[in-house]
Amino acid sequence: MNYGRAPMHTFTRTINNPNLSDLMSENSVWVNPKVAKEWELENGQEVWLKNQDGIISSFPIKVRVTERIRWDSVYMVHGFGQNDKRQKKAYGKGASDSELITHVAYDPIMGGTGMRSNFVTFLTENPHNNV
Repeated sequence: MNYGRAPMHTFTRTINNPNLSDLMSENSVWVNPKVAKEWELENGQEVWLKNQDGIISSFPIKVRVTERIRWDSVYMVHGFGQNDKRQKKAYGKGASDSELITHVAYDPIMGGTGMRSNFVTFLTENPHNNV
């Protein structure tokens, strides 16, 4: 799972800003067409992401089928999937990459962290229905 920034958003602070939210109100998960075909995923379809440790995204994220991502990766913009209801514009919009990052690799020499060492799979049905 890869994550990054969008030009109009920096971290989670801007997701609830009405002007910037109008430009991008939620993130999507970029999926290569080969993977989308294998998983029978379509553009705009909502999925939940489940990481290698069994953590499931609190909210669904829409699929974006694109050649702009490798077949062995997915990509999403950081900062979405906020679970604080006081954030009226941001609450429940897209999925949070932060909640799916449970494995962090540490460089033993300089102490740097690598958080892009997490893997996800797709759940097409709401796993939170029974809650």
